[in-house]
Amino acid sequence: MKEQLIRVRGHRLSFWEDGRMVFETYCGYGRNGFTSDKREGDGCTPLGTFGVTLAFGTGRNPGTALEYRQIGPLSYWSGERESYNTWVELESDSTPMPASERLWDYPTQYRYAMFIGYNAERPEWGRGSAIFLHCRATDHWSTAGCISIARAKMLRLLRECRPGVRISIEEN
Repeated sequence: MKEQLIRVRGHRLSFWEDGRMVFETYCGYGRNGFTSDKREGDGCTPLGTFGVTLAFGTGRNPGTALEYRQIGPLSYWSGERESYNTWVELESDSTPMPASERLWDYPTQYRYAMFIGYNAERPEWGRGSAIFLHCRATDHWSTAGCISIARAKMLRLLRECRPGVRISIEEN
């Protein structure tokens, strides 16, 4: 199986397969830059190397080999202590999740996205959640701590990636 790596260095995202660069593109990141000490709500993108374990979106699966989940009106990424940094599918909209992100509310950015496995293995509450690689907003590149790329490049990346792909995020 080919080794795959998504590499982010500043505003450049590149996709590598078996040590060979396949493509490179411009990317956005957290509005407050990068950090090695991520905190919930700090507007920073975490530095490090992480697994990419899930793809999701409001759009249909574009042909990725990664696990893909369809976003619905009751899909949330939890900021709640008991389910921190996990996907939660509510049974009704009467269950409040005030500290969580309703994925449906970001139809442009989350048309297609990937979960960056930061703080995922043993989630520590308050250390940052909902860190994604997603489509850029229509009017800006910066994010609340995620990585953003153009939708066409996101689609290409989803189609190229296989289970086991990793992402390395560096300042420069």
